[in-house]
This record gives sequence, C-alpha cells and structure tokens, in this order.
Amino acid sequence: MQHQHPGPEQGQREKAVFRTVPIPVSAFDHIKDTQRAIQARTGRAVTFNEVFALIVHEHKHHTQNAAQGARKNGPALLRPCA
Repeated sequence: MQHQHPGPEQGQREKAVFRTVPIPVSAFDHIKDTQRAIQARTGRAVTFNEVFALIVHEHKHHTQNAAQGARKNGPALLRPCA
C-alpha cells in the first residue's frame, strides 16, 4: 500500500513504502531525540516518519559530498558515520 508522504524538501510530495523493520534501541532513541529537538526548535509537531526521512536525506547528502571529496583525493572507501 502506498500513500503520499512529504519528501525531505518542504512541499515535496513522495510516495511512501510501508515496511516493518526492527531497529536497535540506540537508533530509535536518536530518531526520537532528533524529533523532540525539531519540535522544540520549530514549535511544530513532526512525525517519526518525517524525522526518519530527514535523517536519511541528510545522510545521503553527506555521503554524496564525502564521495565527491574522496574522488578528488583518491579512492572512496566505505566508512562508518561518526
């Protein structure tokens, strides 16, 4: 089943995919902490899904930038996030 879901860019609509996946408690806690911080900063309620999509979008942007820098400075290696 697919539903319309806001994308990482404000106003962008994107189809959503529903999956049941287990995540470590530490990852869940990070998402919830980020959700609370966004809500405190903006005064707007955000869903767990919106925060998860934002984190994935930011990670994608970060890894693309890292890969571009690595191409300039040698071969790219898969590195864990700090």
